[in-house]
Amino acid sequence: MTEDAQPADQARLRLCDFIRTHLSVILIRWEHMVRSLPVASPLSARRLIDHMPEVLETIAAFTQTAHTGERASMSGDPETHALDRLDEGFDLAAVTTEYALLRTCVLRLYREQNAADVPLEEVERFCSAIDEAIRISVARFTQARERTLIALDRIAEAALASEDVDKFLHKLLRVLLETTASIDSAVIFLRDGEHLRIHAAEGIEGEVPADVFKVGEGFAGKVAAERSPLELRGSSQGPRALYGVPLLDGEKLIGVAEVSSRTAFEFSATDKLLIRTMAHRATILIGRAQLAAQERAARREAQEARARLETIVQQLPAGIAIAEAPSGKLLMGNAEFERIWGHPFIPAGGIAEYHHYRGFHQDGRPYTPEEWPIARALLKGEIVAGEEVIIERRDGTRRHALHNAAPLRNSKGAIEAAVMTLVDITDLKRAQAEVHRAEDFRERLLGIVSHDLRNPLSAIIASASFLRDDESLSDRQLRAVQRIARSADRMARMIGDLLDFTRGRRGGGIPLSRRSANLRHICRHALDELEASHPGRELRLKAEGHFLGEWDPDRLAQLVGNLGKNALDYSPEGTPVEFSLYDDGCSLRLEVHNVGAPIPADRIPHLFEPFRRGPQDEKHPTSGLGLGLYIVQQIVQSHGGTIEVRSTVADGTTFTVRLPRRGTGV
Repeated sequence: MTEDAQPADQARLRLCDFIRTHLSVILIRWEHMVRSLPVASPLSARRLIDHMPEVLETIAAFTQTAHTGERASMSGDPETHALDRLDEGFDLAAVTTEYALLRTCVLRLYREQNAADVPLEEVERFCSAIDEAIRISVARFTQARERTLIALDRIAEAALASEDVDKFLHKLLRVLLETTASIDSAVIFLRDGEHLRIHAAEGIEGEVPADVFKVGEGFAGKVAAERSPLELRGSSQGPRALYGVPLLDGEKLIGVAEVSSRTAFEFSATDKLLIRTMAHRATILIGRAQLAAQERAARREAQEARARLETIVQQLPAGIAIAEAPSGKLLMGNAEFERIWGHPFIPAGGIAEYHHYRGFHQDGRPYTPEEWPIARALLKGEIVAGEEVIIERRDGTRRHALHNAAPLRNSKGAIEAAVMTLVDITDLKRAQAEVHRAEDFRERLLGIVSHDLRNPLSAIIASASFLRDDESLSDRQLRAVQRIARSADRMARMIGDLLDFTRGRRGGGIPLSRRSANLRHICRHALDELEASHPGRELRLKAEGHFLGEWDPDRLAQLVGNLGKNALDYSPEGTPVEFSLYDDGCSLRLEVHNVGAPIPADRIPHLFEPFRRGPQDEKHPTSGLGLGLYIVQQIVQSHGGTIEVRSTVADGTTFTVRLPRRGTGV
C-alpha cells in the first residue's frame, strides 16, 4: 500500500507527538517571532530559549491527556521560566505575549503539516495548556516581583539609614536571611586587587570561612573569575547548597555575594532570582557608598592640600593677594603682603574700595582703583609683569615693590579671579642708589683728577723733550731724562685711558673725529711705535686689498696699539705677533694673533670689562690699569663694528675686529 493510500489516522501525528517531533523547528520559528519584542531583541539565542524546551514538553504532556483521559496538570517549568524572564527584565505583557506567539507558532505549523485535518479536542487541550502556563507564569511572576520589591525596599531602607559601608552590608545580609527561609548564611566579599576579602557575614554561627580568597580559587574566587552566577548542590561536607553571584559595576568586579543552605540541596528559582536581584541592588548601593567615601576622601585631601598651600603662601617671601571676579573683592593677603603695607590685610569690598591702599607711579601720580595691576588683570585680562609701585603706608613711610598680576580663567576662558604678587625692592633700590652715587663720585673724581693732571704732565713731557736735545748732558744725565720721558708718556696714556673710561661710563661714548683714512697705514704706524717700545720682538703685518674708510685714525691707532700691546704682554719672548687685514667689501677685518697660554674660558665673557687684568700682569709693569681692552671695545662700538676673541691651546689667541667702511663709496 502506498503512503497516499494509508488511512488518515495513521498518516497524521497527534498534536502532542507533533510538538515533540518538531521541537527544534517550533523553537526556531518561535524565536524569530519573539524577536519582535523590544525586551527580547538583545538576548542571545540561549538566553531567549531558556527553559522553553521543558515548557513545550510540559504542554505536550498536558495535551496528551486528551487521548488518555488522565487528569491534566502543569509542572513547575512555566514557573521557572517566568522567574527567569523577570530576571531578564520582562514584564507581564511580554511574558503573556511570548506564550501567545508560541500558541500561534505551534498551531500554524501543525496545520501546514496536516492541512484541515486538525482534531478539535487536541487543539482545545493544547490551548488550555497554554492558558494554564500563562496563569502559572502570571501568578509566580507577580508573587516573585512583589516579594522582590519588598526585599529591595528593605535593602534600600537599610542603605539609607547607614553611612558606613560595613554596617550597611551587615544590614543587607540580615534582610536577605529574613526574606529567604532556605538561606542559612550569607557572606559578601569585596575585591581588593587580586583577592576577595570578607566585609560582612551573617548566619554562619562562628564557622567563618577563610576571610581571603584569591580570584579563581575557592567557590567565591571561581564566581569572581567567571563573572557569572554559580551553584554548588548536595555538598557532602559543610552546606548542602551554595549559590554565588558576582557584584559587577558595568565591567568592573567589585565583589561576590555568596549564600549557603544546610537544609536544602538546591535553591529554588525564586530564591535565586531574589538573590541575584538583591545582589544587583547591593552592587549599586555599594558603588554609591564607595563613591561617596572617595568623594569625602578627595574633599579631605583637597582641604588638607588647601591648608598646606595656605601655610606655604603665608610663609612665602613675596607678598600675594587674590581678588575675585567680577566684583574685584580682595579675598586674601599673606603675611608678606601685610608687612610691605605695614598693616593687617583689609578685605576690600570691590575695586572701588581699593582706596584703602595708596600707591604712586614713578612720576608721583597716585594710582586710581582701576589702575592697580590686580584690577587691570580682572577688568581687562591684562598680564602685568614687573611694574614698580611706590606704596604709601599708613604711617606715611613708603616702600618700593615690583607688582606682577595675572587673571585666573576657568575652562571656558572666563575670568574668575586674579592674583597679584609683590616683591619689596626698597632695600635694593637704596643699595642701587648708593652704588650709583659711589660710581658717579668715582667717575667724576677720575675725570677731574685725570684732566687736572694733564697740565703738569704736559709740562714734564715738554721739559724732558727739551733736555733730550741738550748736547751738554752727560750719558748718565741723558738716560735719566729718557726714563723721565718714558714714564711721562706712560702716565699720559694712563690719563688718556681714564678720560676715555669716564666718557664711556657717563653715557657719552668715546668721541670720534671721522675722516678718510687707510687702515693699513694706521696699522703700519702703530706697529712702528710698538716695535720702538718693544725692541727685539717681531711684529708682522699682512694686508691685501683696499683699506680706505671713514674712521677716526687716532682712535684706530689707539685700538691697534692696545691690541698689539696686549698680544706682546701675553705671549712668550721670541715669538711673533701677527696683524692681518682682510678686505670684506663693505667692511674690513683686522685679526691680531699671538701664541702662548690660552685665555681661560671662564674669563673670556669678562675680558672687555674695565679694570680687568690678566694673571701675568705682575710680570709686565707696563700693562697699565686694565682699561686697554675696555677702550678697544668702546672704540669698535663707536665705529659701529664688532670684536670677538677665540683662544685655544693649539691655535693660540686671536682678536677679530670688524669695521664698516661707512659711506666711502670704495
